[in-house]
Amino acid sequence: MCKCSFVRGALVALVLMAHARAQEYTVDDPTGDVVFNGVRSTDVSLIFDDSEIVVNPGDQLNLDCGVHGQSRYCIWESESGQILQVEDVYSNVFDGVSKPVNTVGNECGIVINSADIGHHGQWTCKVFVVGKSLVGTKNVIVTIKPTSPILEVDSSRGLVVTNEDETPVKCSVAAARPAVGIRWYLGDRDITVSAETEETPTDKGGIYKSVSTLRRTFQPSENGQLLTCSVTHKTLPVPENTSIALNVVFKPVEKPVSTFYQIRPGNDYEVKLNFSANPAPIRKEWRYGKSFENVEGSISIPGSDGHYRADIEDLGNGMYTAKLLVTGFTEADANKNYLLVVENDYGETQYKVKLSMHEAPKDGDSETSNYDKIPPTELSVSEGIVFDDETKSNTLSGGAVAGIIIVLLIVVAAVGAAGYARYRQMFCFASRAESKAHIQDPERNETDNGTANDAVKASTDQVNGKTDNTVVNGNGNLEQTQVDEIKAKKNTDV
Repeated sequence: MCKCSFVRGALVALVLMAHARAQEYTVDDPTGDVVFNGVRSTDVSLIFDDSEIVVNPGDQLNLDCGVHGQSRYCIWESESGQILQVEDVYSNVFDGVSKPVNTVGNECGIVINSADIGHHGQWTCKVFVVGKSLVGTKNVIVTIKPTSPILEVDSSRGLVVTNEDETPVKCSVAAARPAVGIRWYLGDRDITVSAETEETPTDKGGIYKSVSTLRRTFQPSENGQLLTCSVTHKTLPVPENTSIALNVVFKPVEKPVSTFYQIRPGNDYEVKLNFSANPAPIRKEWRYGKSFENVEGSISIPGSDGHYRADIEDLGNGMYTAKLLVTGFTEADANKNYLLVVENDYGETQYKVKLSMHEAPKDGDSETSNYDKIPPTELSVSEGIVFDDETKSNTLSGGAVAGIIIVLLIVVAAVGAAGYARYRQMFCFASRAESKAHIQDPERNETDNGTANDAVKASTDQVNGKTDNTVVNGNGNLEQTQVDEIKAKKNTDV
């Protein structure tokens, strides 16, 4: 009896130990929080997207959180310490917080009807199950509208830059949440690739100061264009821009020699030459002589000298047209070279001009110019045609030269192939009828064979110094007179 009681007690102890092990949890701290972000446990799993949410003040904020399996209850906790029990939210205990329309897979979700600055920060969803809790956390950014962008330049002078140096230009936004996006435009062109943006937090609340620095060398042709700093942000329906006009300073821009053609002697002729300079020229004059180096006279602009009269027109934005009127144009005027000398605060430039009574060069000539490609703002004349040396240098493009070479190579290859084919007698084919008749006519075959043999003999005799009247044609056969003689001899023998 004692032994049975002992055995029964041992069995009961074993059962109790097995039951106790079944109650153990697979986590280090069964009473603490267990963090799940869509990771499945042995019994339940959390449905949660931890992506950051950006919301404007006054907009609806959806905080989604779901669970697979059985749960007891769930809560949401804000970074500021506010706790919202989901059951109370669904019972309309809290003002401004409501139940979501869809709760399938979103059993612990809540909706904040109108977000404000107090809702900014980290939000945590806790789902309590037997013996533990499942936790998901996400960051909520309640936006702050950015301050107005500022171009850090002296607005009283405008943005003055040179065409030789790289100029840094800064655009800043003092505060925004989240950080703004900044792009740069010159006219309609996006030039953001030349800029770098630095974002610096101003506090622990996610507010940033953004400074974008544009580093670029501006060209004379960009003078007067608008440089724009454009700011984008979630709170802005359209980008907020600030702009300033560029003032690019440069010496008079150089140009190649300009030649004016088809000037009729005896008529008045006015040369018009465009150039650009910023700031405005402080000295400008025309010079003329037998060569560009040998100057015979000069004319201040405006001014006159004999039958020459000089003037200038300001086109605005650093563009000018210098004019030289020649009254009663003569051959002597065509034999002279002319210089337009322009100087401003940044340097001096000399523009070379030639006048000609000849026809303008045509395409393919040594002095051909693509006149149609000259922009009308660059060169302008009255009566006659003008070309510059830079245009002349582009008579034949690289593609045209390559095309000519390819055509020549094709022609040479074709001629070579034809010669080789003729040498190999590739073009000499008898017709089918002739070939058939030739095979069926033994007498003709015999004659042809004899003819061929005689041709070989004739060639051998010529090599040995013997000569006769036998003539071999280009196909290695005897001429018809020799064939007739051979046939007559054959008939006689028979």
